[in-house]
Amino acid sequence: MKLGIVVGHNARAQGAVRADTGETEFYWNARLAEMIEDQARDFLGITVKVFFRKDMRSYSRELKDVYRRTDAWGADATCELHFNSHHNPAATGTETLTSGSKASMAFADAAQDRMLDALGLKDRGEKIVRVGRGSASLINGRAPAILIEPYFGSSRKGLAATDEVHEMRALARSVLLAAQDAFL
Repeated sequence: MKLGIVVGHNARAQGAVRADTGETEFYWNARLAEMIEDQARDFLGITVKVFFRKDMRSYSRELKDVYRRTDAWGADATCELHFNSHHNPAATGTETLTSGSKASMAFADAAQDRMLDALGLKDRGEKIVRVGRGSASLINGRAPAILIEPYFGSSRKGLAATDEVHEMRALARSVLLAAQDAFL
C-alpha cells in the first residue's frame, strides 16, 4: 500500500508552537514525517512518500494542490500531521479527524488506538469532520484520509509525551501500525 504523509501547514504559515522548544507544527511534523518514512522500510507492504503543502497564499488552493499530488502518486491512504494548541495549558489529549467514510473511519480508529498506546494521553476520540476546519484535508484527495492531532503543544502532559526522540519514533511507528491495521 502507498501511504501519503502530508506535513501540516507550510514554511510561511507554520501553525501552532510548542511551549517548550518553540518548534512549530510545520518544523516538528517535518521531522516526524521523516521518521515515518525511515521506519516504513521495516514494514512489508507499506511505501511512504512525504508531501509538503506549498504556500499558495490560499488555503483551499494549497490543499487542493497537495492532495492532487498525493492522487497523482497513487496514494492508497493519506495522513496529515498536526498537533493542537490551546490558551488553556490544561487542555490535553489525542484526537484523529476523519471524513467518516468506511475506510477513513477504519484508519482513524486504528490511528487513534495506536497513538494512545504510544503517547498515553487522554483519548479525545475520532471526530467526523465534513465541513469547516480540517475538512478540506479529508475530502480533497481520492484516497481515504485522516488528520492526526496527537497532543497539545501547549500542554505539559503533551510536551512530556513527545519531547524525546524515542517518543517521536514511537508516534511515527504508530502511524505505520495504523496503516497496517486498517489496510493490510
